[in-house]
Amino acid sequence: MDKTLKRKIERKILFSLHDYIIGMIPEPVRKIVGLILLIFGAVAMLGGWFVAFSDPPEMGIIIFIVGIFSFAYGIILLRHKG
Repeated sequence: MDKTLKRKIERKILFSLHDYIIGMIPEPVRKIVGLILLIFGAVAMLGGWFVAFSDPPEMGIIIFIVGIFSFAYGIILLRHKG
């Protein structure tokens, strides 16, 4: 089997499983959790940006990355059609 075809099949299965799991969450709960994650992500990115200029910048970078992931997952929850 061709590697690219195998990779495409794996991605399709992964995304359909992801859509199924997110689809099990009721829409009002998904919207509330998505908004909370967006707000938390924005605050964490801002806080991480300020902490990165302090003495140990590694902690600020970690906080900033957590904020980015939280923000991205909040967008995923809000944009899900299901």
